[in-house]
Amino acid sequence: MKKLTLKPVLFMIIVTFIYTSVLASINAITIERIQLNEQLSDQISFLYVLDKLPEETDAETINALYEKHINEIEVNDQTIYEGFDQNGELIAYIVPITGNAVWGDLKGLVSLSTDFKEVLGIEFLSHNETPGLGARIDEESFKEQFRGVEIDPDESHQFLTYRPDPDGQVDAISGATGTSNAVRDIFNNNMKQFMSETREALQND
Repeated sequence: MKKLTLKPVLFMIIVTFIYTSVLASINAITIERIQLNEQLSDQISFLYVLDKLPEETDAETINALYEKHINEIEVNDQTIYEGFDQNGELIAYIVPITGNAVWGDLKGLVSLSTDFKEVLGIEFLSHNETPGLGARIDEESFKEQFRGVEIDPDESHQFLTYRPDPDGQVDAISGATGTSNAVRDIFNNNMKQFMSETREALQND
């Protein structure tokens, strides 16, 4: 009868412990780096929607500009953001928007003038739209159309419409009707809620 030895078992335990420790360390480092990258990406989005995004997008520059131009506030239990110019003057409110697009949730930002009558910019933070079709909402040729779009803050439903509607302000994406309509509906629904629930509180602040 062979004598049992614990050496192989102990060896496997030690190897498993070492590999587990190494993987845990790598995971911790990776998570931190991912979080920093996500934070940088969000800051870039806020600066873009405020039209303050510089050519140099290194982390130090972006962080400094974000701290200078963006301020988070709570209004009626809703988180929105103030946008400031170079002189520290309030020039915009940045409103998070969210809703269902063709292939899932869409999240974005809309920057509004302080009189709530002009769209200063739009940006999409996340979505699952089809590459080459609906995902073209990320292209500047689509997003830049929104800068300077005039809206009626007292409108009850249609803040944004597409051309060729007589009142259309921007062009939809050719071949991506579903996503284009979703962006329009998400914009309108979120603006309706913002104008009816948050605007008055900001005006009376």
